[in-house]
Amino acid sequence: MNETQKLLLVLLISIEIAFTKSVYLNLFLIIVSILILIVTKSHLKTFARLLIVSILPAVGSFTSFYFFGAGDESQRLHFALVMTTRVGAYIFMGAAFMSTMVLYELLRSLEQNVKMSATFVYGILGALSFIPKIINSVKKIRAVGLMRGEILSFWSPKLYFKAISQALIWSNNLAMAMTSHGFEEGESHSYHRLFPTKVSGWLIIGVVMLLIQYCLFVIKLW
Repeated sequence: MNETQKLLLVLLISIEIAFTKSVYLNLFLIIVSILILIVTKSHLKTFARLLIVSILPAVGSFTSFYFFGAGDESQRLHFALVMTTRVGAYIFMGAAFMSTMVLYELLRSLEQNVKMSATFVYGILGALSFIPKIINSVKKIRAVGLMRGEILSFWSPKLYFKAISQALIWSNNLAMAMTSHGFEEGESHSYHRLFPTKVSGWLIIGVVMLLIQYCLFVIKLW
């Protein structure tokens, strides 16, 4: 599937489960997302982080809707389970999407297929390329400070001021480089690599959404 189609599928499923009250469907999406993470060979640390991130909102959702919700005990329990599993479904679906997604391809695909601003796309790519440079720059600034007998701690304003100054210089150089290469917003330009949508991707999206509708309205999952 094209990266844009993957994102569209995740968004459609997210909208679908936002208006449904099926515990089993949410659990099914969590299981499928975990299987995708296993297939993509995600580290155990990834699963641990997902569990840690999901514990607090899941517990908060369950307690708030079970103890303070409207209706009898069975209704409150059902709705609390729906909200709890929904939180897990959102978190694990997002993680599964990220594990199969290449950010560069996603941004370029959105630029080509949904006409996202080229300036916005290249700006994000440029900012991401600066992250390793900024990390190295911070290390050098702290090392230079130690050579002068000055300890720049993690919360030192001077450390961040120097790092931001360096980042501004890099961003200005990037803007000048794009201008010198003839890049202007709104102008037509060719692509080094194309990311077209695929017919198979649209078929997968259609089959998955039909399967979800079948489970909700025919099987009527609890």
